[in-house]
Order: sequence, then structure tokens, then C-alpha cells
Amino acid sequence: MNHTIYPTTNFKAIEQLTVERGEGCYVWDNKGNRYIEGLAGLWCTALGYGNQEVIQAATEQMGKLSFSHMFGGKTHQVGMDLAEKLAEMIPMQDAMISFGNSGSDANDSHIKMLRYYHQAIGRPERRKIIARDRSYHGVTVASASLTGLPVTQNHFDLPVDALGILRTDHPHYYRGKQGGESEAEFVARIVQPRSDDCARGPGDYCSVYCRAHYRRQRRDCSTRGLLRKGPSCAE
Repeated sequence: MNHTIYPTTNFKAIEQLTVERGEGCYVWDNKGNRYIEGLAGLWCTALGYGNQEVIQAATEQMGKLSFSHMFGGKTHQVGMDLAEKLAEMIPMQDAMISFGNSGSDANDSHIKMLRYYHQAIGRPERRKIIARDRSYHGVTVASASLTGLPVTQNHFDLPVDALGILRTDHPHYYRGKQGGESEAEFVARIVQPRSDDCARGPGDYCSVYCRAHYRRQRRDCSTRGLLRKGPSCAE
């Protein structure tokens, strides 16, 4: 064991696999075994390992400007060009891009933006956020508070209540059904409580962190001024 503190890892089960090289969608360990990298390096190598176009672009940029931040009015052309390209791909007008270094960072920034926005419009009481059980939103203090998995919350004394985070059921019929409950009965049971919350008005809620799978829930949240965050939403 070396001096590395490994993230999201049981300290009794570290260094079980040492990855040595990669090519395409495959990686090899230090014993020569080949694996399909199903998670694409936690979604950071979706273009494949050894991609010469990526290597060339990175090499040229490292030689020109290896790093520069965007704090305090500072910027660089590469970042602005990327923001323009991404904005063209987003199905909404006048999209604005905020860069981050991870999904956890993105969700932390989202919480800050929600709070800042409601402070700016004179509605600081709108600070509650609804997140699902069994959901995953990250592992930093704020994003882990959103995540509905015990492994990310146990023993960390996370500020779930202080951040105004509430929990709702997960839309997983196989794992979440009760007794002989049908799929229709399951959907009605888990949707109704949040629909009732939305129907009472936005109050102090500011966001729903879920896919908002069901049409009624999506309609209720939209008409009550709640912001939704999820792959099926376009906030």
C-alpha cells in the first residue's frame, strides 16, 4: 500500500486492479489481462484510449497554453470557442455554459446558482430541493447530500437538512414495489406525495433533482414554478 487515499473505496479492498495501458475501449492491467472499460474512465474517455486526434489536439494546446483560469474577468479563446459550440448543441435559446471539473462540481455549482437566483429575485425562502432515494449526484459535501445512496452518506455527517434537501421514492418497480403492488399502483403511490407538494404551490421549494419520469409529476412541477434537474429535463 502506498500513500494514496483512494476515492469511494473500501480501505480494506484497495489496489485490487492496477491499470497499465489502454487502447480503444480496452484497458490492460499490469499482469497483461485485458478488460472492456465499460465506464469509459468514469465517462472521461468516451472517445477511446489512444485516440490520435485527441492526443494531437492536447499536445498542441499544452505547447501553446497548458492552463489558464476564468476567474475575475479572465478568459481564453479556447474556452469561449468551446462554450459557443456547446451552446449550439443545446435545445434552448441563448444557452449559457458553466465549465466544471466533474459531475459533483457541476451539482454543487447548480445548488449555489439556485440559491443565488432566488436571493436575487427576493425569494430566499425557496431553498428546498427534492432528490430521489437510490439516486447518484456526486460525492462532494453538497452533491453527496443529494445522492440517495447510504455509502455516500453514512459516517460523514452531511448537511442534508441545512441544505434543504428532501427525499422521495425511487422509480424502480422491481426494487421498490410493496407486496403484490402492480406497476400502475406503484407509480401512483410514489408520484402522489410530490404531486401534492407541487399542487400546494412552490412555497420554499426551488428544484427537483430527478428524471421526472411521469407526465403528471412533470406537468405539476412545471406549472408550479419548480426547476427540474435531470436528463429528461431542459432547464
